[in-house]
This record gives sequence, C-alpha cells and structure tokens, in this order.
Amino acid sequence: MTQAPAPSQALRINPVALRQKVTQQLDRHRNGEAYPVMVVRAEPAWPHDPAMLLPGGRPARVVPCVSPLAIWEHLAADRGDEVLVLLTDIPESSLGHGVRSRIFRQRVITVEPWDLVVDAFGAQLPDSALEREGWAGEALLDAMPPAGWPKLTTAVLTRDVALRHLAAVRLGLERRGDSPDDLDVTTLLRWSAEPGAVEAFGLLREAERDGLAGWLIEQFGRPAKALFALIAAGHGADALPLGLVCEALWTTDTAEAVRAQGRIDQYFGNLNDDVTVHGFADAAVQVVSGMLTARDRESRLQGNAVLDRAEELLVQFNAAASAGHSPILRTGFTRRITAAAQALLAALRDPADRALDDAVEALAGHRLADVEATRVNRIRMAQRLVRWLGTEQEPPASVADGVDQQIGQWGWVDVALNHVWAGDDANPELQTAFREIHDRAQQRRRDLDQAFAGRLAAWATAGPGNDGGLLTVENLLPRVIEPLVKADRPVLFVVLDGMSAAVAVQLADELSQHWVEYDPLAGAGSGRRRGIVAALPTLTAVSRTSLFAGALRIGNQDHEKKLFADGRWGKGSRVFHKGPAKGGAGWAYAGELFDAVAGTAPVVAVVINTVDESLAHGREGDEPGWQLDDLGFLRSLLDQARSSGRAVVITSDHGHVLERGGQHVKAPDAASARHRTGPGPVASGEVELTGPRVVADGERIIALWDPMLRYRPTKAGYHGGASLAEVTIPLLAYLMPNATQPPAGWAPVETSPPDWWQASATPPGPAAPTAPVPAPRPRRKAPAVTGDALFDVPEVASAPAAAPPAGEGDLVSAVLATDLFEAQHGLTPRKVDRKKIEAAMRALVEAKGVLPLAVLGQRAGELPGRAGGFVNTLQRIFNVDNYPVLSQIDDGRTVKLDTALLRTQFGLPGGGP
Repeated sequence: MTQAPAPSQALRINPVALRQKVTQQLDRHRNGEAYPVMVVRAEPAWPHDPAMLLPGGRPARVVPCVSPLAIWEHLAADRGDEVLVLLTDIPESSLGHGVRSRIFRQRVITVEPWDLVVDAFGAQLPDSALEREGWAGEALLDAMPPAGWPKLTTAVLTRDVALRHLAAVRLGLERRGDSPDDLDVTTLLRWSAEPGAVEAFGLLREAERDGLAGWLIEQFGRPAKALFALIAAGHGADALPLGLVCEALWTTDTAEAVRAQGRIDQYFGNLNDDVTVHGFADAAVQVVSGMLTARDRESRLQGNAVLDRAEELLVQFNAAASAGHSPILRTGFTRRITAAAQALLAALRDPADRALDDAVEALAGHRLADVEATRVNRIRMAQRLVRWLGTEQEPPASVADGVDQQIGQWGWVDVALNHVWAGDDANPELQTAFREIHDRAQQRRRDLDQAFAGRLAAWATAGPGNDGGLLTVENLLPRVIEPLVKADRPVLFVVLDGMSAAVAVQLADELSQHWVEYDPLAGAGSGRRRGIVAALPTLTAVSRTSLFAGALRIGNQDHEKKLFADGRWGKGSRVFHKGPAKGGAGWAYAGELFDAVAGTAPVVAVVINTVDESLAHGREGDEPGWQLDDLGFLRSLLDQARSSGRAVVITSDHGHVLERGGQHVKAPDAASARHRTGPGPVASGEVELTGPRVVADGERIIALWDPMLRYRPTKAGYHGGASLAEVTIPLLAYLMPNATQPPAGWAPVETSPPDWWQASATPPGPAAPTAPVPAPRPRRKAPAVTGDALFDVPEVASAPAAAPPAGEGDLVSAVLATDLFEAQHGLTPRKVDRKKIEAAMRALVEAKGVLPLAVLGQRAGELPGRAGGFVNTLQRIFNVDNYPVLSQIDDGRTVKLDTALLRTQFGLPGGGP
C-alpha cells in the first residue's frame, strides 16, 4: 500500500495578509465567477472571525480544512453570495482532479511571503540582505498590523526598515505611543520590564526569536546582547533590576561584591563577558532614571517597581553592603542621606570642616534626588543654615538696619528654618541634625529679634514725620503709588495680607520668570528690594487701615474703602476686598474686578487674604513655603495686569511668625496672640512700645518680640508682636520685560541670594529662589545719643565704589583695544555705541560675571525693552566662533560673562591654552 505523503509545513497567515492575498488573486485572475472557492495553502487554523469583507464590499468566509474530505464537503454544500476561502496544508497533488476542477484557478494558491510583504509595504522587491533572513518573510506576514504595513516611497524594501517595523510590532511599541523610529536601547530595555512582555516573546517561533534577537543585538550592541542572554536563561523579566544591581557590584571590589558577581553570572547563562555587563548596567541606570522622572504616572510606577525588585535582588545575592555607592539604588540614596546628616552635624560643631558641601553635592547627584526633591531641598536648607551660623551677625543698629537685613538676609534664614522644621520622616541621624541646626539658628534669630525690639521701642516714640526717611506702611502710597498716578502710569496694587519677607523671597523668584523687579525708590542709584515698617501693633485692623489711609489709623474694610476712594488716586480707583473680588462659578475672580483692571482706573487695589487666613488653621501639604499658585487668584490677576499694561506693586500690611512648638503665656490683658494692653510690668520675651506710632489706647502696648511665645491658644501662626518677621513688610514692584520706559526713579533690582545661601554650586533640578541683597552696608559711626534716644537711624557715609576684582581692572580696555574687537564690532548689522558696550562689560566684570538682563541694560544706558536686543548684539561681538563668552541663563533673565574665555578668545594674558 502506498503511503500518502506527509503534509509539508505551511505558513501561518493573519487576516490582513489573507485579505491582501485573496484580493490580489481576484484582481489578477478574473474568471467570470464572482464568488469562487479559493483554496489557499496555509496553516489550517483560524482563530479569527470567519467572515471577511474584501475591498469593494464583497463578502468572504474563511474555513480551515485539515483533510481532502473537508474540502469536498464545502464544495458540495450550498453557498450564498460570498467568496469561500479554504485554508489547508494538504499538498495540491493529494487533492485529485475532481477537487481541483471546482476551485479557483484549478489549483491551490500558494502564499509567497516576500510577494505579500513587499506589496504590503508598497515596494517592488526586497533587498538581498532581507531575503537572506529566511525567517523574516513569514514573520512579517504573520505580524502584519490591522492597517497593513506602512507604504514606503522607495521601490526596494530594505532589511533594516522591514525588521525595525517587525520589532516594533513584536515589542508592542504602539501600546506606549511609540513608532518604529523610536526603537532604541531605552525602548528595548523598557519593553523587558512590561508585564508579560518577555513571556510573549518566548511564544514566537524559534527562528523568529533568534533572528529578531540577532538583529536587535546588531543594532544596539552590548545592552541588547546582555538582555537576550538573560531572556535565553529565563531571567529576562528581571533585566532592568539586574542591570542596576550589576552597576553597583561591578564597580566595587569588595569580597562580598565579588561573590555576588559569581552568583549573578549564572543569570546570564554563557555570556561570561564583563565588558558587556558594564555596558548593559550603564544603560539600565539611564533607562530607569528616565522612568523615575517621566511625566506619565505609569512610567514612574514601573520605575519604582524596578527599584523595589533591585533591592530584593541585593538581599538575595547578600550584597546590600556593597551597593552603598550606587547612583540610583535606594540603598545608595539612603547611604548618602546618612552621610549628609553626619556632615551637617560635623560642620555645625566645627565650621572648619569642609566635607559638608561634598556630601550634599553627592546626594544631589544621585538619580533619586529629583524624585526625592523635598528631602534633598530640606538638607540643602540645613546646609545653608549651617553656613549662616558660621558667619558673624551684627545686631541691628537701628530699625532701618533691621528691616534692610530682614529683607536681604534674615528673611532667607526664615525660609530655611521653615524647611528644616518640616524635618524628615525616615532617617534618625538626619532628624537629629535638623533639630540641632534648627534650634541653633532659631536661637540666633531670637537674639536678633531681641536686639531689634530695643531699637523699635526707641523708634516708636518718634512718631510720624520723624522716621529718618524710613519707608513706613502709612507713607507707602504717597511715596510709591502717588508718583505713578501723577505720571499717568496705571498700577495694580496688591496687598497680600500677612506676607512676610520669607514669603516674598519665594514669590519673587517665581514672578521673575515673567516680570522684571524694580526698586521704585532707587532714584539715581542702583536698585534693591526694600522693606516697610508696619504700624504698631502689627494687626490688620491697624496696619492695613493705615496703609490705605496714608496715616496711622484703626478700622475695618469699610473704613479702608472710604479712605482709599477719596479722589486722591484718580477717577475709578478703588479697593477690592475678599468678598467683592471673589468670582462665581467659572471665574477666577469677579467680573467687576476684571473690568477694573482692564479699564482706565489709575489704581486698582486688591486685598488677598490667603497668607493671613492660613495662620488660623495651617496649610495642607508636606512642603513649606509659598508659590504663586498658592495665593488665590493672584496669577490670573497678574496676567490681566500684564495684558492691560499696568505696573504691579505687591506688598502687605504686616508679616507673621509661625508656630514652632512655642510656649503659651497667660495674660488676662491680651489683645491679640502677640500683644497686650495692661499696665503690668514687661516680662521676658516682651517689649514695651509707647508713643505716637502705637495705635492703641494711651499710645502704649506690650508686645512679644520672642517668636516662641504667644498669649492665646495654639494656631498655625501669629502676628501682632514686635519680631522682625512681623514688623517688616516686603515691597515688590514689577514691570513687563518689554517696558519701554520705567517710571522716573525706578531702577531694576539687582537680585542675588546672600553669599551663605549660594556658597556652593546649585545642582541640576529646580533652581533655588532668588532674592535681593541690600546695597553693601555702609560704614557707620556710633549713633550719638544724649539720654534716652527717641530713635536711631545710623549715620551713613557714602559707600565707596566697588573695586574690580584683582587683575580685571584693565580687562575691558584691553579687549576694546584689540583688532579682533574692531573687526567683530564692524560686522554687527546695528552699530552700538562703544560707550554702551564698555559700560555693559565693566558692569559685568564688577559683578563677577553675572547680572540680571534689565540691570545690565540700565548700566549700559539702554531702555528696558531693548535690553534683550542689546545683549544679542554683544553676543555677536564677543562670542567669536560661537564660543559662549557671553551667555543668557535662567531662561534669558540673566547675562553671564566668562572672563577666562573672553581673555582666550581675544588673545589676552590669563586665558586658557
């Protein structure tokens, strides 16, 4: 008996490829029958919908047939109006003439993979390299996506194009919104961490698995080689966490690490290639770093899951002690936290210890620093407090001096204290360091507050008009707002009730991204941020009413409205309080306020109570501090002011102190949490304030200067006392960067943090806020006091001009004298006056290479609106061959000069090689 030939292996075909083949055959071979029976040689399995709609709307039905008898049955059955497609792996010779005579073209249609694949890509033929990949044709046919392969513009389908598209489908790039062009090492390693991804790859036919892996290794080198070694050994799902572990263990030579390396080698099968493992480990660190900081939540969750698994593997390999230097593992981050805590304590006890900066920078350089930004920021704040504690601090010589120091330096201390007070929830050593640093810094602040209270007591007796020119809450409007009204400059006047100097530090940094800060009282001098003295007691009813009245008063909102709307500020000027300013559904703020800001009213004043109200119950969230979005509708209000061309002045009526574990002092005569009115003697932490500046019965109160004391039950914060943080009011004034002409007497504020704040380089990540430092403190003579001083403002000698840095005195002149400068200056399309260039360069040299854009423009004599174009011209001149001698940093708000590179480019001594 003759044995029937065994059926040969047939292709697996998907619906898209089958539809393409059937349509192709029907179009090429029209035999007059609209609904033929077509037998296609393919794997007789069809887990898809049997109904298929062909192009043009012709229906078809797909039926797998495993035997000649099954084919006969379908040929004999009654059929409707549809093309019948029978899938079989039976050789044509086994069907017999009877079957063949009744089927389409009297033959079994053979599927040639390359024919379909090339046609699907819109090409004409595959290149020879692709044809040599014998496995790829069937794989491309089986993997064809529902919409088909993308049409190419070339006649030849190349190997790399075809396999890149195949890999994109097999790795499921579309699920993450990626395209074949996005396939790289990062995409490949991320794919390995997706649930079920490696298992699905294992279900591919062996030839395709091997062929696709070989091509990916060819494309992406060692990381791909290590990945597929892990997949082959059954550990592909752990590829990324293993890569992180390898990075830690292959970069140390402890006995523990060496033993662990031997255990991990088994995970790679027969790889035995340390160079490949190193490359794979480095790639894994980069990939997981990107996952941890990705915008989408899924990637971040996946990145944290990889870290969790890596820590489990460290324990499994008994290698946790050797991973402390890892730049990405949590073990490494924890070790760096501990090292920073130890360095904080060491520097606190010995200011000569210089290990602190290195420890903090090492922590900030860890890949988890961005993810753990809150903890790193608090450590950096503690570092700054340690530096501040290492500086000498003179007690305020006067009220004016204390207010200036609070705005320029001690308000920054308060910012750092708030962050350090928030503490750490995991590391005991860091908690100890935070507590010691906070207590030391807080005690120094209390000492300064005590000295200031003595000055305040003497000054309060002087009364209005005898304040030595000091900016006070009642003379703010006449001195700052009234000149704007007279100059027809519309202004938005915002009163952030309760804003302290610390709040202003953070708010001003954010506002500097879109506005230029000015000093409205600079006159002919340079600009600095100024402070205002609140009325006494430092309560809203007294200080805010005095602000709007322009005189010391006590009252409420109704009084403020009447006092402000007395016609002095021009037609339509008015003040909006919380109720009238609040918008309804869909409105950030009231339409009436919107119309006022957009209109012609000379002054629109708005009171925002967000800060003051937070003192009653506190604020939610782990991170202390204030951002623009925390302050009600202020952002929207400022946007409207910008579009309306208004100058913006932001201030407050008083500051505040926060509850920091303070002490309750019983006082039956307490009029607020921080002041009382009875006749009793002054106790520890109190100061008696008397005189015309005290708005109270008998012109007398007793106020707490110690921020750790209060008279009333615990709240989140308090005001009414005599501490620097309560008495000092910050003044912020802004114009748009393109303002053509600032008001008379206005000058850009030269902002920079105190030296102790910025002593070390700022790491990558969110920039530290910036705030002004007052002009250099002039030499003062001891105030001459006869008997009891009414007030004491230091006698000021004119400050000497700042000397240029050593060796820089003739740098600008030397540069401007070179032939190269003459040539570069001659090439500029818009000739700039040499005097302006010289003034700008000297200003940069004197400022040690960094100045705000607006300040540089002012120093050069350029209008603020032209400062940007002026700096662009300077860059054309000095950035020879595009080397960044002059650069714009901080989103274009600051100009930086590299003096060493300047010397090099212009051939002057002191440059580089």
